[in-house]
Amino acid sequence: MNQESIQITLLHTNDMHGRLGSMSRLSTFARRLRKELEAQGRQVFFFDAGDAADRSVRFCGVTKGEAFPRILEAMGYHLQTLGNAISITYGPQAASRMALKAGYPTLGANFITADGSLLEGIQATATFPLAKTVRLGVLGLTAHMPDYYAFFNLKLPDYRDVARQWLPALNQQGVGPLVVVSHLGNREEHLLAQVSPEIDVILGGHSHTELPQGELVNGVLIAQTGSYAKYLGRVDLAVDPRSGKVLTKTAALLEVPVDTPLDPAVEDAVREAQQEAEALLNQPVGELNEALTLEHFAECGIGNLAADVIRDRMRAEAAMLTSGLFHKGLPAGKVTLGDLDAACFTTANPELSEVRGEQIVAALEKGLEPAYMESVLKMFRGTPVGIPVISGMTVEYDPAAESGQRVKKVTVQGQPLELKRVYRVAHTDAEVKEEHMPAGYFTLEAGQTIKIEVPTILREAIEDYLKANSPAPAPALGRWIKVQ
Repeated sequence: MNQESIQITLLHTNDMHGRLGSMSRLSTFARRLRKELEAQGRQVFFFDAGDAADRSVRFCGVTKGEAFPRILEAMGYHLQTLGNAISITYGPQAASRMALKAGYPTLGANFITADGSLLEGIQATATFPLAKTVRLGVLGLTAHMPDYYAFFNLKLPDYRDVARQWLPALNQQGVGPLVVVSHLGNREEHLLAQVSPEIDVILGGHSHTELPQGELVNGVLIAQTGSYAKYLGRVDLAVDPRSGKVLTKTAALLEVPVDTPLDPAVEDAVREAQQEAEALLNQPVGELNEALTLEHFAECGIGNLAADVIRDRMRAEAAMLTSGLFHKGLPAGKVTLGDLDAACFTTANPELSEVRGEQIVAALEKGLEPAYMESVLKMFRGTPVGIPVISGMTVEYDPAAESGQRVKKVTVQGQPLELKRVYRVAHTDAEVKEEHMPAGYFTLEAGQTIKIEVPTILREAIEDYLKANSPAPAPALGRWIKVQ
């Protein structure tokens, strides 16, 4: 080892997405390695580049991420850059609350509100002392998704402009090595390196890219570990103790052996998070006069209730949802948050669109296609798409008819549907066919969607209804009428 240089190791992860067992083993592996490296005289830092949390973990979904930071604290992270899994799913305020719960800095210099300020709990940068006059500087950049975040009144600037703003400021703080911990994705990290060669290292995420030895772009070392805690990333730096200049830099991916034992500290943190979630899940949200059944291929109680709720909430004439959004029915009597979460844990947001009658008929026809109804799509987490659930309308249909000819008659608010008339229809983003969501009943035109209620999710809309209307009656059946 060169005694005249400062020897630094950056251990890093990205996109672990709540794989708790793999994270626990990675923690054990990282803890052992960190101890060995520190015994060699190296300064070791442990950074995460975002999306460690995931709504597929029940305690994470129920608490909108708030119960998750304790897991990363138990793993020993020095900081994390904000990912998109929580902020896109549950809104920026959920990301803010999660950051405020964390015992480490959460970075996101480009996560900016409409007034130009960072969201509460989010930092732009962090620094760590290396020697008397040299510090390690870290800039955090989250995923550049301005169109999505516009729904939340956030205006994400170009990440390259943000880097140009903050990197000189870090230099003025006596920072030597400049590190960006990024959830931008590999393509954007390349673009950042092209315009900011003063960056020494980019520890990346979001694109789930495996870079076994990193890659050098315009003199910038870019490293990323893939996903799901399969690898621990390692970047070694040698730094001049006087100037802070990086003399050498290398990257490697270290595969976590499958026989690595679980980390007891992480296991304890998981149990604590589960207990926190259980306390919430046991809280009552309302009462039902009758149990609501779930049928994916026939009209059912929970589907009709949800369709009625969303139609009323969005002040629409009709509503249409996929029954694939539901996983269980609801019991008669007291309904807890746990009951409701088990029945409907989708993150779909209520929407209101103005569509022509002919678009409604086309959506119903698609919903009656047997191959589509039986499809099991990843977005629904194991349930089939099923038959559409509707409110404010009745549909006479012949399931044995030819494709495109199954819908025989539709009434909306008791009146025959008019093909060219515009109707206000409530739905969620799950029923809309878009580039990022190829499934969906409706193909909407520009300007047809007039309201999206974010960050409200469908489960919360039902919860609000039950709190205000308990004991709630069972919704009326007879909306789908088979004819020949």
